[in-house]
Amino acid sequence: MHIFIIVLLIFLGASWGSFLNVIAYRTSKKESFLKGRSKCVHCHNVLYWYDMIPIFSWIFLRGKCRFCAKPISTRYLLVEIFTGLLFVFGGLLIVDLVEIALYIAVVSFFVVLFIYDAIAFIVPDRIVVPAIIIIFALNLFVAQDIASILLGGLVGGLWFLIQFILSKGRWVGGGDIRIGILMGFLVGYPLIWLSLGIAYIAGSIVAIILIILGRKTFKSRLPFACLLLPAAFATWLWGEAIWQWYMGLIL
Repeated sequence: MHIFIIVLLIFLGASWGSFLNVIAYRTSKKESFLKGRSKCVHCHNVLYWYDMIPIFSWIFLRGKCRFCAKPISTRYLLVEIFTGLLFVFGGLLIVDLVEIALYIAVVSFFVVLFIYDAIAFIVPDRIVVPAIIIIFALNLFVAQDIASILLGGLVGGLWFLIQFILSKGRWVGGGDIRIGILMGFLVGYPLIWLSLGIAYIAGSIVAIILIILGRKTFKSRLPFACLLLPAAFATWLWGEAIWQWYMGLIL
């Protein structure tokens, strides 16, 4: 890929990531992300346009507000960089128009849901329900296997619904049920099982590390969607290769 295209995709992705940050933050505060200018979350001064240039503004401001000098969360910078890299990766991987639409939808919804769950430990219906509908519809054109997609969504949803009923909502929440459906509609059946397995293994590793570092205890909550979504994304892109590698180890 030409260097100009890479730079352009990084900038476009970072700009989109900046907007996704706004969606996640304002939705968590029950505010409209379509109205109103961006403000400092501390002093509420309206930001200048040159304070909102993706990646560069955070670096030039040294991670602090121009007006009150209070820190700007590194989350904004990381999301912009990560989304920019995802756009480059998508440009290298995908050329079909419908696949591009699905890829952008997956990246967009997954990033917003990831941020929201990390902030509030909640999976909002106003984000996850449209995600389920749009990703299901687009994946019908890409995967062209409605049986696999529907069965994947059914298994993903039932997996968390059963846990929700048995634990009376103590193990998982209602949002996890909808995330399970979303995962299944994206990766299909039987890869939904691989996706869930990766998420639970990764969750165990992360939990152990946080406990060892003293950041969490055995009773602490983890934002589970932050584990489920990357697992689903990885399975969607490399599920077959991962499964073949795993079976090769066993056999």
